[in-house]
Amino acid sequence: MNKSHDKPYTAANLKLANLEYLIQNGQPVFGVFSQVKSINYLDYYSYLISQKSLPNWRKELKANQFCFIQILQPPYRVCLALATIKLATSAFVYIYNEDTQQLEVCEALQPLTHHTHLDGDGYQGQMAFTHTKLSVTLDFSPAQMTIALDSQYVAITAALARSAQPLAICTPTGRRGWTFTQKEPLTSLSGHLLIKANSAVNTPDAQPQKITFTDATIANLDWTLGYMRHETNWFWGCITSYLSDGRHFLLNMSMGVNETGASENACWLDGQIFYLPPVMFAREDSNIRSSQPDSLEPSVESDASATKLWRIYHQNLGWSNVDIDLSFTPITVYKKTDNFGVIASIFEQWIGFYSGEIRIRDEVIRLDNIMGLAEDHFSKW
Repeated sequence: MNKSHDKPYTAANLKLANLEYLIQNGQPVFGVFSQVKSINYLDYYSYLISQKSLPNWRKELKANQFCFIQILQPPYRVCLALATIKLATSAFVYIYNEDTQQLEVCEALQPLTHHTHLDGDGYQGQMAFTHTKLSVTLDFSPAQMTIALDSQYVAITAALARSAQPLAICTPTGRRGWTFTQKEPLTSLSGHLLIKANSAVNTPDAQPQKITFTDATIANLDWTLGYMRHETNWFWGCITSYLSDGRHFLLNMSMGVNETGASENACWLDGQIFYLPPVMFAREDSNIRSSQPDSLEPSVESDASATKLWRIYHQNLGWSNVDIDLSFTPITVYKKTDNFGVIASIFEQWIGFYSGEIRIRDEVIRLDNIMGLAEDHFSKW
C-alpha cells in the first residue's frame, strides 16, 4: 500500500528543492520548488533551428514577463498588472466595489519597453512603468514587496509581507521554451488605498477617500517569466478570501500554461501550501468574444446573462487524495482586445462567485458564493 496517499501534499511532506539559480549548465531545472532565488534567464543556452546559440539580446527580446497583484480591502478589490513582451508593454489597475458592484478600469500601453524599467526578478528586483494615465513601481525583496501606484482614479502605497511557502514551478513550453511562475499569498504590513474624487466608485459627495490597510488586508502575487508559444491560451482561477472559520484562504488554478504533469494549482490555508492536481475548465460560452476585435479601449460588462456558469474540476483517477469540483458564476468583467497583426491579445478577467468543494485528504473546504476571479486569455506574441 502506498502510504503517501495518507499524507496531504504540503511543502513539509514533499521536501522540495530550494534553488539558487533556475538555469544550471545552460538549461532550466524543471519541476516544483520551495523557492528559486534567481531567474537567470540570460544564462539559458538556447538555439535557433540552425542550432546556433541565441545572443543575449535575442534571449532578452523573446522573454515575456508579467506580474499580477490582487488586494482585498472590503468592500474594495483592487487588481493591478504590469506585462511586457518587449515589443509592447502594458499596465492596468481596476477597482471593484463589492457593495455597489461598480468596476472602474485604468490602463496604459506603450511600444517596446518605453518608460519601463525591469531589473532582477520576482525574488529580488524591480518592475517600473510610467505613463501619463498610470504609473506603477513594484519592488521585490525576499521578505516583502512594495507597491507605489498612481492613476487617474486610484493611488496605492503598500508594503506587503511575502509567504514562507510560495508556489514556484518551471515547466517546458514547446520544443525549446520554458515558463517559470511564482504564486503566493501576501499580507499587509502598511500602506493605504486612495480613491480619488473623480472615481466612479467613490462616495456621492465626490470627496477623496483614504483607506488605511490593516493586518486584515490580504493580497496575492502572480509573477511569471518565460519563453512561451507564439500563440498561447490559458484559463486561470483565483480566490483570495477568508473562510467562514476565519482562516486566510488563497486558491490558484490554471489550464493551458503547463504542458507536463506538473501544475501550478495550489491552495493556502493561513499560509500553509497544499499542492493540487491538474484541473479542467469548462466554459459553456467559450466562443463569446469581444464585439470589437480591433478596439484598443477596455470594456466593462456587468450583465450576468451575457455568460453562463463555468466549471472547474479535477478527475480523480485513484492516485490523488484530492478532489476539486467548483462552479464559477460571473457577474462582471474587465475585457480588452488588442490586434496589431504580429501581436494580439484577447483578455477577459471576470469577477464572480465560486461555490463547491475541495477535498484534501480528510478535510473538505466548502465554498459558498465566495468572490474570486476567473480569466480566459489568448495571446499571440
